Amino acid sequence: METATNSILIVDDETINIRVLFEVLNEEYRLHVEKSGKNSIKAAKELNPDLILLDVMMPEMDGFEVINALKAEESTKDIPIIFVTGLVNPDDETKGFSLGAVDYIKKPFSEQVIKMRVHHQMQIINQKRKIQTLMKAEEIERKRLEQEKINKRIQLILDSAPISVELYDEDKELIDINMGALKMYGVGDKDEFLKIYSKNPGAFAAEFQANGTLSEVYKEELFEKAFDWKNVQFDWINRAVDGENFPTEITLAYIEASSAAFYVAYVHDLRKIKKLENERFEALEEAGRAKSRFLARMSHEVRTPITAVLGISEILLREKKVPPDLDEAFTKIYNSSKTLLGVVNNILDFSKIESGNMVLLSREYEVASLLSDIAGLHVLFLEHKNVDFELHVDEKLPTRLQGDATRAKEIIDNLLSNAFKYTNSGSVDMSLRREDVDDNNIILVIEIKDTGIGMTPEQIEAIKDEYVRFSDDESSYVSGAGLGIPIVYSLVQMMNATIEYSSEVGKGTTVTISIPQKISGSEILGQSLARNLENFEVGVLSSKEELEFVPEQMPYGRVLVVDDVGTNLYVAEAMLKSFGLTVDMCESGLDAIDKVKSGEIYDVIFMDQMMPEMDGVEATKKLRDMGYYHPIVALTANAVKGQSDAFTNSGLSGFMTKPIDINILNSFLVKYVKNKDR
Repeated sequence: METATNSILIVDDETINIRVLFEVLNEEYRLHVEKSGKNSIKAAKELNPDLILLDVMMPEMDGFEVINALKAEESTKDIPIIFVTGLVNPDDETKGFSLGAVDYIKKPFSEQVIKMRVHHQMQIINQKRKIQTLMKAEEIERKRLEQEKINKRIQLILDSAPISVELYDEDKELIDINMGALKMYGVGDKDEFLKIYSKNPGAFAAEFQANGTLSEVYKEELFEKAFDWKNVQFDWINRAVDGENFPTEITLAYIEASSAAFYVAYVHDLRKIKKLENERFEALEEAGRAKSRFLARMSHEVRTPITAVLGISEILLREKKVPPDLDEAFTKIYNSSKTLLGVVNNILDFSKIESGNMVLLSREYEVASLLSDIAGLHVLFLEHKNVDFELHVDEKLPTRLQGDATRAKEIIDNLLSNAFKYTNSGSVDMSLRREDVDDNNIILVIEIKDTGIGMTPEQIEAIKDEYVRFSDDESSYVSGAGLGIPIVYSLVQMMNATIEYSSEVGKGTTVTISIPQKISGSEILGQSLARNLENFEVGVLSSKEELEFVPEQMPYGRVLVVDDVGTNLYVAEAMLKSFGLTVDMCESGLDAIDKVKSGEIYDVIFMDQMMPEMDGVEATKKLRDMGYYHPIVALTANAVKGQSDAFTNSGLSGFMTKPIDINILNSFLVKYVKNKDR
């Protein structure tokens, strides 16, 4: 029976009334009885009956007071109450309805009236209950459908994400993935993926990670970090279904929601990025190789004609074959050629720095020799400009230091050249001093001050990175490619040195360079040598005096020069004959091989590096394979860094750059001709 489960609480202090109500209603309803108003309130809270039959007239607490108390309680306010009363006053009935009663049953009881009124209320109660149940079911279904829509939207968002998203429960077990994960791992569908994973959780990770840790061990560490930090990012090597290991970047987050906690892994596939990086790296390497090839070719092509001009003018000046009225002209040709060679060398140096081929060498050198060489290169400016050149040398400077003297000289030379170039009148002062670091190291401080055109702060900032010359309109006399200062800044950085500028337009510039150097020995320059350097009395030569070098005669020596350029052979022959040597010449590596095959033996062969058909390195290799072990020195216009090792590894005894420096040539001849065991 539908109403069998309905319950009624009967509240009446008279037993006879209770008995009547019990007999009438017992078969259809579950009945509970209370005789006290106070107790009925407690019982209503505990039993939560569907209906209360409440007597109005009761001792201690009447029905009106009870209904007030029940309606005031949240748990009992909605329970329907029928008053049972013998009162006939309409005001009492009105009062009961105003307090919330749903009906009245008057005494004496009528069985039919009791059944009818109770049944009517139960119908209302049950109908409300059905409606509420339906409403709850509809709400649940509505929420379910809404959640389903939300879940579908979330899944669509996840599946459209360009990365893999993996969801793990609080126990770190995989529970879901998106389409991005399937694509990344190369798996057909989610069921297949989860099946593989359930059999082997490590199937989609490399056995070891890049740090050498087992993946399963490292994974636990990372989950613990995510739990502690809420978010952790790391590199990870995953494995595709075909066995390919590939790099990824993962962000693992620990999320605590109201109903659950879980981990989410956002996995970025780095294969495309790594491929692009590799392609870019290969492109950069190829660009570097192309640049090196270009530099080698440019070095050869540009330096070769400079060699001819410089070499021929040097020969004529050295051998006094120039008429007196042309002597000055040839001296200018010689000096201009050296200047042009310096520009080319600067271009090559800057390219070497850019390509990372510049290498610093740490060797012991004489400080006095360094200063003398630098001063000697610049005293020529004194002949053509109204500029005083003063040198101030700290007598406490060590006699010998250890470092890359060539690059230190290059820094100072470029800065000193600029000082002279941009100073029409006045003075250029250079001072050198030491700042002690410890017993074995000092800072070599060089300060160059001029009274030239000066620079603005913007110009000082610009010269760090740009190939610029300032005030070209006012300084059309200034020569050079504008590469000196960028080279200086690059070398300063390589040498862990510092450079500081202070300048004022129209008043001049002061530049200070501080170069860390190691001390070699305890001897210092002293007052006498420092003053001699300041007076340019230590090895300082003008260009004409430089040409007064007298070659040592070695008539017992035989040399071979191999070069495909006639002017180079002409210059080399003239220089070598000035030593009294017997000189043979040929224009290709093949000719040199033929000479050796015919039985010719030389104290030294000077072999051009770049020749058609067979270059110098290849010719040397063939000579070595033939058993020819006498010295072979490379002649090269390619001044790109790294050639020394390449030549040595190719069986060459050394190399000499073009244009030929007679002092370097002399050192090779002394080594391989004069000092040869005969």
